[in-house]
Amino acid sequence: MSHVLSREKREQVIALGQLGWSLRRIEQATGVRRETAGDYLRVAGIALRRPGGWGRQGPSKAAIDPITDSEGGDSKAAIEVITDLLASKPGCGPASSCDLTAN
Repeated sequence: MSHVLSREKREQVIALGQLGWSLRRIEQATGVRRETAGDYLRVAGIALRRPGGWGRQGPSKAAIDPITDSEGGDSKAAIEVITDLLASKPGCGPASSCDLTAN
């Protein structure tokens, strides 16, 4: 025989679930078994957190191929690359004819 919670108890469980309380904490506060509280929260569409899932994350994974050398053979500063690109296109760049005619 399944147990049905009173309306007041059901609303209390759902409100605590919406606040993000864990099922164990809801069980302690309301006296409703966590399995029952979980069923009511699932039906209400409230996401449940996995046991031990909050606040316990392992260390971050290391990069597979970290870049450690900034003094590569062909490396340039970003501003140099942009300046080279602008200089290679005719009519573009600082004080170009397209800038003067736009005003």
